[in-house]
Amino acid sequence: MVLSMYALCLILPYQAAFDMDRKIRGWTQAKNLFIGFFNADIIVNLRTGYYDQTLRTVQLDSWMVAKKYMFHGTFFVDLIGSIPTDIFFLAHWNELVVLREVTSLIIIFRGFSMYSYTHRLATSYDISIGIVNIIIFIGLIFLALHWQACFHYIVPLAVESLGKPKAPDDSSWIAQNMLWGSTPQTKYRSSLFRAVAIFTCSGFNGAPPSTMEDQYLAIIFQVLSVLIMCKMVGAMMQIYKTMNSSSLKYQAMTAQLTQYIRHKQLPVENQQRFMTYHEFRYQHNYFRESEILSTVSSQISQEIGMHSCRKLVENVTFFNNLPMSLLVRIVALLRSEIFLTNDVIVRANQPGDCMYFIASGTVAIYTKSGKEVCHLEDGAHFGEIALVMPDERRVASVVAVEICELYRLERADFTRTIHPYPMLWERIKKIAMERHEKTTILNAQ
Repeated sequence: MVLSMYALCLILPYQAAFDMDRKIRGWTQAKNLFIGFFNADIIVNLRTGYYDQTLRTVQLDSWMVAKKYMFHGTFFVDLIGSIPTDIFFLAHWNELVVLREVTSLIIIFRGFSMYSYTHRLATSYDISIGIVNIIIFIGLIFLALHWQACFHYIVPLAVESLGKPKAPDDSSWIAQNMLWGSTPQTKYRSSLFRAVAIFTCSGFNGAPPSTMEDQYLAIIFQVLSVLIMCKMVGAMMQIYKTMNSSSLKYQAMTAQLTQYIRHKQLPVENQQRFMTYHEFRYQHNYFRESEILSTVSSQISQEIGMHSCRKLVENVTFFNNLPMSLLVRIVALLRSEIFLTNDVIVRANQPGDCMYFIASGTVAIYTKSGKEVCHLEDGAHFGEIALVMPDERRVASVVAVEICELYRLERADFTRTIHPYPMLWERIKKIAMERHEKTTILNAQ
């Protein structure tokens, strides 16, 4: 239906305006075949159920379906746009040529259902609404210019005569451009040029309108063009806002942070760190993760968590071979933290109550004496001794070499989760003790 409507809305006005003298009946037969197809569409719509948003049910009752289509749908404009007007001129086919062609233009009323069908088609194929609106507006402008070009030519002819086509008055733009007797292609090209000039309010493609019909057409189409352009600009802005809402919110938040920094009169170094943290945290797209996760089921939330942290947990030695159910529970306990360059993440000789997993970035490990031992990168972990040895102090300091995103696991959460698995607890404790002994030896050296 969409393809048929677009095809007829392109071909019919062109044939009506620029090819009135055609001798063959092939186009007339094809046109009425399309119109019969449109009438069949009306019958199908009267019998097609719909989803009731209020009751959340599919409505299949024939009377309710017909009532919705007739009083809340496009029934009446569809009916007007699908009238086979040629049957009214069978007795005067060759006498009322211009009137016959003009009345056939009521097909324009099918534009409402064409717009509706296009949106439904996009929804059926899961096409982005932003892309759909852009395509619709491009098509709308093209069709508007096309129909304006046809009206610019056929209206002066209809004013001159509703019977057989006659040459318009010498003051008409058609006569001034010497289009009478030209090929249909030349007529259309000049009419389209005039339509574009009037639509963009940049001229008239020749002398200004002098006849009454030309003046009225220029007024109507210039007003129409302003309305279309205003609608298009508003829709494009809405599309841009919709497609970039996250980045626009980020820009607004950045502006607020800038004003906050100025208000607090922070030192330049602190300002830079503040903005660096903000940029790394949101990656130029502002979102509220807690609100997003609260709108999905617990199963989906767990899947998101496993996708984000699975590699981190799987790389930890004492988490190997854990039951999936336990692994999922541990992942749900992880909390994201961001540290900037030179931030001290863990300080030696301080009580430990958590361990960390490195999602991205690099950290440096220092002994109590300040000797640098090694660097840990993405997927590594540290501080696991604090999970199984509550009274033990940190044996090393950890400093961020670059901006790091870490996941933190609290000892209380871990103990509560692993408690129902005593054998696993003993195995994890043994591994942690072995690593603690190695670290103590390294400190002694």
